[in-house]
Amino acid sequence: MKLARIFVLVIAIFALTGTSQAWFLDFEWGLGNDGGTVATGVPGLQFTTTDGYDWMYADITTGGYNATSDNGDVYGSGNYFVGGNVSTWLGTTQGSGRIDFLNQDGSFFTIGYSSISTFYLEAYDGSDNLLDIASGPANTVSAGGTSIGYLTVASAPSDIAYILVHDGGNFFTLDNMSGDASAVYSPGIPEPTTMVLLGLGLIGMGARLRKRMK
Repeated sequence: MKLARIFVLVIAIFALTGTSQAWFLDFEWGLGNDGGTVATGVPGLQFTTTDGYDWMYADITTGGYNATSDNGDVYGSGNYFVGGNVSTWLGTTQGSGRIDFLNQDGSFFTIGYSSISTFYLEAYDGSDNLLDIASGPANTVSAGGTSIGYLTVASAPSDIAYILVHDGGNFFTLDNMSGDASAVYSPGIPEPTTMVLLGLGLIGMGARLRKRMK
């Protein structure tokens, strides 16, 4: 019942805001492509890192990762959380990750993360001006976390051109991303849970903008 009420609220938000471009990425299409690059895997987005390496698919079903899926499956030590069977990460270099929007017109972006230290999400415009920043605490099993964490950044003029993600220099996993920048193709058709996550991103965007106005 609670999920149904949230779903209705999400639909209302979409109707009121007219956010028809909203998309959701869970990286599950990377199943069986462990270690493959994400750089050109999503039309409208470009995944790069500041140290010249590519984002990679992490298929935890291979057993090569210490992760716990949101369905309860544990691989290795299960220290990191992922939203499904596949997440993405920056590899062993663990530099700062960057996501560019083709049309530079995002108004919000939400990301799921699991990090051993404080995690940061930053939004920039096309002139490299910092528009918004969000941070969250460490949320691995060893850090006392219980699930993947979510952060949202927003900009009312819809001028987010790219996103930077980083932590204190440790390993982290990234999953379940959503936003509304145009020209981005979302593989698959959103399910109710997906719509809820998108709605949570929009709610987070509204909360941050209201806080700024106050």
